[in-house]
Amino acid sequence: MVRVKAVIEYDGSDYYGWQLQKGQRTIQGELEQALKVLFKKRIPVTGSGRTDTGVHARGQVAHFDIPEFDLQKLKRALNGLLKEDIVVKELNVSAPDFHARFDATQRWYRYYISPEPTALNRRYAWTILTPLNLTLMQVGAEMIKPVKDFRSFCKVKSEVKHHRCKILESRWLRWGDLLVYEIAADRFLHGMVRAIVGSLAAIGSGKITLKEFKEIIQSGDRRLVPQAAPARGLVLERVVY
Repeated sequence: MVRVKAVIEYDGSDYYGWQLQKGQRTIQGELEQALKVLFKKRIPVTGSGRTDTGVHARGQVAHFDIPEFDLQKLKRALNGLLKEDIVVKELNVSAPDFHARFDATQRWYRYYISPEPTALNRRYAWTILTPLNLTLMQVGAEMIKPVKDFRSFCKVKSEVKHHRCKILESRWLRWGDLLVYEIAADRFLHGMVRAIVGSLAAIGSGKITLKEFKEIIQSGDRRLVPQAAPARGLVLERVVY
């Protein structure tokens, strides 16, 4: 058997996230179904992490074990079987003990906000027509960097052993007509990025102050987060090993 490292891009709009869910379309489920067609048995696929319902990925990483096979032919076959909203971008033989989740050292996400109505980006950005103070939002983004415990931004009842994350980057950018929040960390909690973005947008629109944002961080109470950003604006950009 050979362990294969895969890089996958997908539009998550029509899926219930990455992880297998009975009776629902998921990215993992679609990949495993395509592999089953080719190898006539279930090939478990392990991703670098879960993405929620409606979240997209440009550089999700996964691994799976298969008999020796021409990987270029396998890539073409998988992309032929998968729907157009899932694309296998790379397949490479990895070390036998490579683990897509546990070996990852960094995960990079971007969140896209459109300050104007958009037809082309409506499935990939959060449209906010209220003027946003990007200077205050950047101050809030800087406040995230030294934080160690992200209990305040984790969905309630998430099954995690701890809420500690090491933030490597947290900043706002302007890309043409879009506002883009870029965040990188060693790990992320369930719903964490969307809760952070929702809070930063609340700062930018004047719904909460920077002082109140600091209190939310220190509280450890997810219920104090003013809003969670919609899933459609969130993209897993890349995973570093």
